[in-house]
Amino acid sequence: MALGNWDNVTRPNRQNNDPANDLALVIEEFTGQVEGTIARRSVVEPWIPVRSVKGTATVTNFAVGEAQLGKVQPGEAPPSTVSKFSKLSLTIDTVVYARNAFPLLDVFQTSFDARKEVSDEHGKKIAKFKDQSFLIQAAKAAQLTSSPYGNTDGHKGGSTQVLSAAADRTDPAKLYSAIGRLLEKIEKKDVDPLADDLALFLSPTEYYTLLDADQLVNGEFLTAEGNSVKTRVLSAYGIPVISTNNIPQSVISGHLLGDDYNGDFSKLVALAFSPRALLAGETIPLESDVFYDKIYKQWFVDSHLSYGVTPNRPEYSGAILLP
Repeated sequence: MALGNWDNVTRPNRQNNDPANDLALVIEEFTGQVEGTIARRSVVEPWIPVRSVKGTATVTNFAVGEAQLGKVQPGEAPPSTVSKFSKLSLTIDTVVYARNAFPLLDVFQTSFDARKEVSDEHGKKIAKFKDQSFLIQAAKAAQLTSSPYGNTDGHKGGSTQVLSAAADRTDPAKLYSAIGRLLEKIEKKDVDPLADDLALFLSPTEYYTLLDADQLVNGEFLTAEGNSVKTRVLSAYGIPVISTNNIPQSVISGHLLGDDYNGDFSKLVALAFSPRALLAGETIPLESDVFYDKIYKQWFVDSHLSYGVTPNRPEYSGAILLP
């Protein structure tokens, strides 16, 4: 090839070497950047199934009450019994987004690719926001005294275990005992902590309190969705334990998803719940993009999603609280 012949130069950002657009592939490196970050950062994502909600704004669960038993009397036709039915609906009405804009000249004059770094930050923020919204609803489910399905037979409220003193959260023996009492209360509501896929969510403080006392062992857990998750498990109880900074432990107001996510969680220490505890749906799965707008002469980094979550079966959830 002659030194001055540029016709055979490889342009890696062309689509199929089409000379019409030398930058056709330049943003492909951002595709999935936010989603990949969420997959690494989110602790709830692998555990909770989320229904697709398309063609409507509302997803509905139906509940049937438990069956009634009777005794057959010789010579008499056994009477039938009544089963109660109910339903629970979740409406998705909010789009949550993250957006950053970069003037064209700034993109060229920045010594690193700020668009990629911002994409990472979008992923971190959305992962934290989504985790916290699910944990908020799990905390609310645990503190419900009755089922959101009403007085449907066999459907119960959540379970709570209150510590004797605030300092008990950093005492491994007392914290471990509180976890045991909580699981006992949940199991008395006909929930099997192992078979029903309960997981225990702790803040790092409580997590390392148990870890340092050898109360946690290595394990691998298969979720209801078929995801294999390497985690720690409680040595005596066998359920997975997950450390996260996203447990709500303050007063939350003005939540982006609405008033149903507000509340006082300042006494919350730990959460144990199964995927059945929550009803979750999404109309717009996470979408992210990096694009150039000719009108504004700016690059935009965009991410958005639309979802919702609400308590479903509170008896599959429990919380440890401060006194």
